[in-house]
Amino acid sequence: MSSSDDPEKTNSDEDALLQSQTNQYLQKQNFQSSLSPSPPPSSPSLQFKHQKYDNKKEAEQKSDNKRSLENTKENMGNYIDNATIQYPSLNTEKSIDYYRQRTESLRDLSLDYLKLQKDYINAFQPTWVEHMKNNVDNYLAFQNKMIMLYNQTCNSYLKNIYDIKINKEQKNGRQ
Repeated sequence: MSSSDDPEKTNSDEDALLQSQTNQYLQKQNFQSSLSPSPPPSSPSLQFKHQKYDNKKEAEQKSDNKRSLENTKENMGNYIDNATIQYPSLNTEKSIDYYRQRTESLRDLSLDYLKLQKDYINAFQPTWVEHMKNNVDNYLAFQNKMIMLYNQTCNSYLKNIYDIKINKEQKNGRQ
């Protein structure tokens, strides 16, 4: 068995190493007066032990967290697998009847409104169609009158020009 296989021997070797490091550290330090305001520095062996303790504590905390997470996942999986969704006992017929009663009046109002719209269209559509027909007829009659007036104006203008030209020719032919 080697020294690395024996845990007690490894621990004593570590302690001896730490003790020698501590002694070397203390020999290097220049101690000032005992009344110095700064606290004495902590020894490297204490720092190393404290760090070793923190690492061990952190590893334990991580493993506890991992175990807790795995347990939670397992419990949730079991709960979901074994869960049956239970609804409170509802009397669905009563709910449907209540809904039917509440919406029936709205449906009746909607149908009445549609009938009223239909009656309104039927009542005013013929008069509206007649009004539009009268407007179109009046517009066409106005256009016909304007075209006739335009033709009369053009004819009288052209007749005046023709008359002036004939009069000039007759005057020129007499001379």
